[in-house]
Amino acid sequence: MIDNNSTGFKLISIIGYGTFITQNLWKGKKNVEVCTVKNYTRIYPKNSWFPYVLQSKGSFKALKFDVNEEELETLDQIEGVKEGLFERVKTPIYLKNNIKSSAFIYIPTDKIIKSQKLSQKLDEIDRWKEEISKCAEIIKEFPELLT
Repeated sequence: MIDNNSTGFKLISIIGYGTFITQNLWKGKKNVEVCTVKNYTRIYPKNSWFPYVLQSKGSFKALKFDVNEEELETLDQIEGVKEGLFERVKTPIYLKNNIKSSAFIYIPTDKIIKSQKLSQKLDEIDRWKEEISKCAEIIKEFPELLT
């Protein structure tokens, strides 16, 4: 956690890789920037309205932003952490100029991976980039998300 001296609140870095980006949950947050998430692959299965990430040898671009503890609780609710849909785990990320940092990412639980039959074969091209490309404001501000 980062101590933001100006507010006295602890800030927690979060990775937005799906609806956190397209639904603008990053807006109004602190320290928003593009990052590379390694050791995960983003998949967007057909007939799903949001993507997942699975552990892999791959990588993808996402947004890193900082939230306070209250905002983190809200994100946990959105992701169904208490219901066992997703879990929040800390993972290394790479910022501009390959600067290593870390942030929390929401990954599907084993129960969800099995029940939804999730695998990298469901999306080998990262179709979520198509969804991001439909958001002109995001592309204008963070064009690197499509690289």
